[in-house]
Amino acid sequence: MSSAGGATATLLGVVTGAVLSTRAQRRHWARDRQVEACQAIIAESTKCQLALRRKWRHGEAVDWTAWNEALALMWLVGSRKVIRAAYRMDEVFWLQRARIDRGEITDEASWEQARDEMESTRLRFINATRNDVLQKRGALTEKPVARPPLPSPRHQPTEAVS
Repeated sequence: MSSAGGATATLLGVVTGAVLSTRAQRRHWARDRQVEACQAIIAESTKCQLALRRKWRHGEAVDWTAWNEALALMWLVGSRKVIRAAYRMDEVFWLQRARIDRGEITDEASWEQARDEMESTRLRFINATRNDVLQKRGALTEKPVARPPLPSPRHQPTEAVS
């Protein structure tokens, strides 16, 4: 009787271990896919922003294919919070494209305003990813692209006289 009980306990332990191991592997796989989807969103958002600038400056068409693929992957594996942040970023990109199409972005100052709005939504997406997917506490406050301040027109460099 004791050997049968020992065998049953061993078998039960193996089955329980297999179930727990499988569950942990699924969680790890899902987290890896979420990280990949977030990386794709961040990379493609940068490309879209640059494409929108080229559209404004040179009238080039914007190819949204890779961006839409990244969004589709996010919708497949993302959490609600991260999907909402990606959705907001998509919305801001389309709003800026509409502003370009209507001729509302006319100079560098109006482009900088559009760019800042796009980068702000990217920062919110990054913070949602850090918090929800990577479990990092504390929000970042700096935008992902550091820009030196533009020189003031009053402080233009002067040429040295030789």
